[in-house]
Amino acid sequence: MNNFEPLDDDEVLFISVGRVLMTNPTFKVGEFIDSLAQAISDREDDWVEENEGWFGEGLACEALRFGNRGWQRGRVRIRLEFCPDESAPPKLLDSRSRVNRERRRDNSTPNLEDTYRPEKLESRFDPIYGNPEDDFE
Repeated sequence: MNNFEPLDDDEVLFISVGRVLMTNPTFKVGEFIDSLAQAISDREDDWVEENEGWFGEGLACEALRFGNRGWQRGRVRIRLEFCPDESAPPKLLDSRSRVNRERRRDNSTPNLEDTYRPEKLESRFDPIYGNPEDDFE
């Protein structure tokens, strides 16, 4: 039920309702973490360079965790996590992504009927300039 996974800084989120710190609904995780760090540092009078550890490699700390028999030394940092909906399959960018993923999954050659083939577009040049395929000798 709690299948949250950490997001990489270069992964992209789209949040239409309830977003904070970001004006654009589409942003990279790293941009959000940077905005959060900036917002916190702007409010803290005694912000020092070491505080950046909250958003990078972590700060040295001790944690009293459930199931342990006392304090445990380690590092702590702020990250974003994502939990995919079980009911909704991921949206694909285009059909080539689906074909490539299926090919990797079952190591077979894709059915060529399933691959994306763009149709040749009709020429939309203004007749005043002529057809670019005409021979001008």
